[in-house]
Amino acid sequence: MRWVAVVLPLVLACTEEPQKTKPRRSSATTQDAGSATSTAGAPVEKGAPGDAGGPVDAQLWGGNGAPAYRDDNGRVHGPGGPVWLGRGPECTDKINHCLRDGVWFGVDNLVKDKLYRATPVYELEGKWWTFREWEAEPRIVLRTKVVEHPGELKAGNPVVWLIEENVRRQWLVSEYDALTSPRWEVGVIKSVGTETFKVYGWYKAIPINMARVVIEQKSL
Repeated sequence: MRWVAVVLPLVLACTEEPQKTKPRRSSATTQDAGSATSTAGAPVEKGAPGDAGGPVDAQLWGGNGAPAYRDDNGRVHGPGGPVWLGRGPECTDKINHCLRDGVWFGVDNLVKDKLYRATPVYELEGKWWTFREWEAEPRIVLRTKVVEHPGELKAGNPVVWLIEENVRRQWLVSEYDALTSPRWEVGVIKSVGTETFKVYGWYKAIPINMARVVIEQKSL
C-alpha cells in the first residue's frame, strides 16, 4: 500500500501536465490588422513594405510606374514594381482604389442578368497573370478608371465595382488586397442616379464611388 501511495501522485501529474500546455499558433497563418503575409507564405514585419521576396522599397499604393517583367529566377512581377502588403490608407476612389497603371480586370463573361467575379490581371509575354503570380485565362479583359461624374456610367454598359456584402468595412486597406481581392465584381448597369447606380442581378443600389467605369474591352 505504501508503494501505491507514492506512485499514484506521479501518474496523476503525468496525465494532467499536457492539459496545461497550449498549442502554438503558426505566424505563417495568423495575421492582424497591421501585418501581412507574402505570396510565398513568409511573414512580413508589421507595417513594412514587401512582396513575395521580402521587405523592399515599395510605395503604399500606386506603384512606381515600372513595366511588368520576369526576374532571373523565372518569377513574374506585375506593373508598378513591388506591392505594399502592410496596412495603408483606405483604398477609396480618391486614391484610385489602390490600383495602378497597367492593371486590367479579367472576367469569364458578360451577360446582362448575371454577375461575374472581376480579377485584377496584367499582360506579360503575351499572357495574362494575376498578382498572385498565377497565369490567368480570362475570356474578356477590361481596362477601367475611377468614375469622376455619374454621367460616365451608362445603362446597358458593363461596370466593375467593389462589393460590400458580408464584409465588416467598406474599403480595402492594403494595396495587395486591392490587387488580389475577390470583392471585385462585374455586371451590366441597369440605371444610374446622382450618388448610386443599379446593376442587373444585384439586389441593392451601389455607391458610385465604389465603381470603375470601363474604358476599354478586349475579347480573348
